[in-house]
Amino acid sequence: MKKIKLAWDHCFARRNPTGTGVYAASLLKQLSHDPALDLTVFHGWPKGSGGRLRRALKIAGNMAWTHFDLPLRLWKQDFDVLHSPAFIAPVEAPCPVVITVHDITYLLYPSHFAPWWVRYMKSVMPAAINSAAAVICGSEHSKRDLVSAYKLSSSKVHVVPYGVDHQSFCPEAALDSQWAREIGIRDGYVLHVGGFYERKNIPTLLAAVARLRTLGKWGDRQLVLAGAEAPGIIGGNEIRAAIADLDLSTNTVLPGRVPDQHLPGLYARASLLVMPSLYEGFGLPVLESMAAGTPVVASNTSSLPEVAGDAAILVSPKDTVALADAIGQVLENPGLGAELRSRGLKRARQFDWQSTAAKTVELYCALVN
Repeated sequence: MKKIKLAWDHCFARRNPTGTGVYAASLLKQLSHDPALDLTVFHGWPKGSGGRLRRALKIAGNMAWTHFDLPLRLWKQDFDVLHSPAFIAPVEAPCPVVITVHDITYLLYPSHFAPWWVRYMKSVMPAAINSAAAVICGSEHSKRDLVSAYKLSSSKVHVVPYGVDHQSFCPEAALDSQWAREIGIRDGYVLHVGGFYERKNIPTLLAAVARLRTLGKWGDRQLVLAGAEAPGIIGGNEIRAAIADLDLSTNTVLPGRVPDQHLPGLYARASLLVMPSLYEGFGLPVLESMAAGTPVVASNTSSLPEVAGDAAILVSPKDTVALADAIGQVLENPGLGAELRSRGLKRARQFDWQSTAAKTVELYCALVN
């Protein structure tokens, strides 16, 4: 059987170490070993560094790469399929284009992104999506959003759930004790993983912790907010203000973005993961936490119920009392925690990157044939 000549555009995916970057890197790792594919990875032009002007030129260069240089290379090398795994794809290409659109946060929460990105996505994304042969997303909720936002045929949008690396994210994952001491993390902490964006709804989580402390149900536990703060993006200042207003500075740890080698252990040693997001296209932290054997409390909104199934406690993200009650139940009831752990491990086994890759290759084959 003739191999599918696949072009993979890693230009924008390589820029993000979380979320879309994890998806792209994990899927690419699987595809690189698939005997049905003749894979070529394009990384774009060499990355620049330093200075506002250089960054602006780099952004312009990446756009030029996507819409001019890449299509020319596709034409010269006669590829069967192009996969663009991080939103941005050529508007015109000489072969079928598969584009992964993880969510529509750029439409729902434009303040969470750089203005140039929002302008670009609003102006170019409709043409890119309409010209693509197929669109991939990770959840049925994201599919409904995409179909509605861009008036797409339902058959054009394919739900391919994301996976988890079970070798890394597992109950046996060890937390580097020296790193934890340096960060100031103690045993028994409650964990949140995600960037400091408004839609992550972290101030509500802080208010729930403050309520538990007032009720005498928090003790000396810590809330570890593992995630990066993006300068100029709404979220970080509000979180710091909430910590100060609620007098939670001694109960909160802000380690920033956690290095990849420490993240599995951070999940595995947590008492609980809480993800009260207002909107998620998939919600990898919920899946990673369940794979690590850690109980989960999450929002009952967007894609999170799809990912969690019956393996998490789901609450309204704006109901501080309900969120505090759910957290308190898990912390005070070891039996409930053990039940959630068991369900979470079973649920997580339904997701892996091998399955994600297999379903993605099926789509390539359908397009080529």
